[in-house]
Amino acid sequence: MTAGKAFMVTGGASGIGEATAALLAASGAAVTVADRDETGGTAVAQRLVAAGGQAQFVKLDVRDEDSVKAAVTQAVAAFGRLDGAVNSAGVEQKGQWLHELDVADWDFCTSINLRGMFLCVKHQIAAMLPTGGAIVAVSSAAAVKGLVGSAEYCAGKAGVLGLVRAAAADYADRGIRINALLPGGTATPLARRSTAGNPRLAGTLRIPMGRMAQPEEIAAAAIWLVSDGSSYVTGACLAADGGMTIA
Repeated sequence: MTAGKAFMVTGGASGIGEATAALLAASGAAVTVADRDETGGTAVAQRLVAAGGQAQFVKLDVRDEDSVKAAVTQAVAAFGRLDGAVNSAGVEQKGQWLHELDVADWDFCTSINLRGMFLCVKHQIAAMLPTGGAIVAVSSAAAVKGLVGSAEYCAGKAGVLGLVRAAAADYADRGIRINALLPGGTATPLARRSTAGNPRLAGTLRIPMGRMAQPEEIAAAAIWLVSDGSSYVTGACLAADGGMTIA
C-alpha cells in the first residue's frame, strides 16, 4: 500500500523518524530522510540504500521556511512526486515549572514542535496538490494529557492537533489527507533526554500496558495513516500510547 510511492520523513535521523523511514523503504517506497543532523541522517539514508531501498538525505531546519521549501523541492526532484510525509521532527521540554520557564526556552520548543510543523505541512501540501497525498503530524500523548514540567511541550503538541484538524478540513476535497499521531512514552533518544532532564516526569508517567513503545511500533501506526489502508481517515488524532491517555 506504500510500494512505488515517494515519502518524506522529517526527524528521520533517529527515533520514530528513523524507524518510519526504514519501514517505508522496506515496503518498496522511496524515502527522503530529512533532518538537521546531517551525519545521522546521511547514515540512515545510506543504510536504507545498502539494504536495497531507495533513499536520499536532505538537510532540514524546520524553523526556517526556506530550508523547508528547499527540502520538499529536493524530495520531489529526486523521486518525481511526493505522495506522503511523516513529520516527526521535534524537541523535548526543558523540565521546569511554568513560572520558572524562560521565554527563550518556550520559543525554542514551540518554534520546532509547532511552527516547524506548520511550515512542513504547508509546503508538503503545496507539493501534493497536483496528485493528492497523505500527511502525518507526529504530536504526542502530551497534547491531551498534562505532564509535569512540560508546559511548552504540551502546548506545542496540542497546537499540532488544531493545525491538523483545520488543514484536514481545508484539503479533504482535494485529495490530501492529514492526520495526527499521538505516541506515548517511546524508547527514543528524545525520550531519554526528556526524562533525564525532568526526573519529576519519569516518576509520574503512567502507562497501563506497563512498558514504553519501541519506535517501530509507532512507525507502523504512522505508515498505516499514510497508506491506502486509511483512505477514508482524515483529521483524526490517533493515540498509540499503551493506554497512557486513559490512565
